[in-house]
Order: sequence, then structure tokens, then C-alpha cells
Amino acid sequence: MKGAIIAVLLMILPCAAITAEEKYPLVKEGNSYVCTGAEPCKLDENTTFGSAMLWMMDHNIDAEKNALKSDVSKKSIGLNYTISEGESADKTFSFHLDMVVKDGKIAFLVKDVKCTPKGVIGMFKTLSFDKMNLTKKPQYKEYVDKFAVLCDKFMQTMLTEILNADIKLNNWNSIVEGKVVKGMTANEVKLAMGIPLSITENSQRTMWSYVSGAVVMFEKGVVTGVIN
Repeated sequence: MKGAIIAVLLMILPCAAITAEEKYPLVKEGNSYVCTGAEPCKLDENTTFGSAMLWMMDHNIDAEKNALKSDVSKKSIGLNYTISEGESADKTFSFHLDMVVKDGKIAFLVKDVKCTPKGVIGMFKTLSFDKMNLTKKPQYKEYVDKFAVLCDKFMQTMLTEILNADIKLNNWNSIVEGKVVKGMTANEVKLAMGIPLSITENSQRTMWSYVSGAVVMFEKGVVTGVIN
């Protein structure tokens, strides 16, 4: 999978007015609210990026709708996410997440944060954090504080799971080229071609079909054939 992506900042921005529990604080830079962080890779950079890609695929219901874009050669990925306190929450928060693996670290940038009421008629439809004026409307600080907590928890959970994952990637060059070759695992195929359109199985093999018309055949968990 290839695509253009905005570069991610590798430095951690200065913290301001945060609680001791927040590892990745939400801060205001100019008119924008952002959250950044970086952690050292526990394994090699390819494995870390592969784990990040797979995590996002597995936790991103609609990759097209959420603008999932990646550049495997640069080990960068970005997409839009929506989080809330739970199904019963009266509001959701959406944001854009950029992530990159470089110089032995995995770094992220959360930006373009928005708040939207859910299930009720609110006083606003969608509120962009970057357009808020807390001097004129201090009541909006509630939304900033709530998202700060949710975002910090979300990123801590995400990075912990990514860094603790131990996947096997033995065909990295083919993944970068977006090619599927015999002997690849399911994870390697997902990294090279993305999530399949459909999956069919019989007693002998599993077949993944893609929008392009390509069909990937697996036996015992490894690729045995590809029809383009």
C-alpha cells in the first residue's frame, strides 16, 4: 500500500497545564490543539511499523471512509479516528492521526480535533477545537479537558499494544513494492495489499479477493498462489 502522507513531528511539544497522569498531553500551539509523543522501538523498525499498520487495520472499521493512507517505504501512516467514552456517551471526538517509525522510535501526531454531539440535539453540530475561543466561550473547556483524557488513554493503549506485538516479517522488500509472493503470511499480505474485499474458504485452502481482481490463495497460513 502506498500513498502520500504528511510528515509526523518527532519531537514532543512542551507541556502546559496537565495532570500527572497524562503521559501524552493535549497542548495548544498557535490556534491548534495537538497531542504528540514518541517511544523507542522494542524490536526493529520494520516490525514496529508493521505492527502499527496491522493495529490500525484491525481497529479501523472503514479504511476508505477514514482516509487511511500509508507509505511503507517511509514507514509512515495516517488516518482519521473517532473515539468516545462509550456507546452511551452524548458526544464523540474525531481527529487525524499521523504516525511514523524513524531513528529507532515510533512517533505520533494527533491534530484536527472535533467534537460532535451524539444522539441528542445539541447547541452545535460539530465543534472544531482549532476554532474555539475559550475567552468568549469558557464552557468549551469541558470538551478540551475530556478529549485530553480520552486521547492520552487511547494513545497509551495503542502504543503499548503495537510495541508489544511480535510479528514475523520475512518479505519486507515485497511488502514495500506492494507485491504478494509465495510463502508470505496473512499479515504480510495485509501489509502489501491491504484488507481483502472478501474471504472464502474450503477444506484445502483460503482465498482472499481484492477490488483489483487479484486473488491470493493460502494453505496452512502461507501464500501458495496469486492470481492477478
